[in-house]
Amino acid sequence: MLGQEYHIFRDGIRLCGQKAPDSHERIIVDYLHSAGTELAELPWRSIGDFGGAPGVEFRQRVELPLAQHADDVITRASVILPLLDAEQTPSMIGSDMAITVRALPRVRLHIELSRESQEFPSEAWFLFSNNANVFLATASLQILGELCKDRILSLIRIY
Repeated sequence: MLGQEYHIFRDGIRLCGQKAPDSHERIIVDYLHSAGTELAELPWRSIGDFGGAPGVEFRQRVELPLAQHADDVITRASVILPLLDAEQTPSMIGSDMAITVRALPRVRLHIELSRESQEFPSEAWFLFSNNANVFLATASLQILGELCKDRILSLIRIY
């Protein structure tokens, strides 16, 4: 998940030889219990498309914090994208950089990043593969977005 290797044991899930955080376990268990079998990547969908009203909270907790570091992510992309199991892809909206992350084997994230300009602040937009909700509940998608944002921010601090 997100370029990290997890090991699943009877007594729990491990990351780097240690017990994985509960939020990571929740996503992996949710994914493993899903009925989904095939990835349907397109068209990309926002978190709000999956029901409920987490869109504003998701924007506050995931997109805006990442937007503050859009320039750093774009500058360090060649180093951090392989560590995130991600690749640069064509932008759908003309942003400065678009990234597709293989978050889980059948769940993708598409992230659009725009640098700050004289006219507009920096921006980040997260989209999910079309059928991500078949593999993860909306609450787990929210957590996955937060984990992805945290992973990206930790990688730009290291590299």
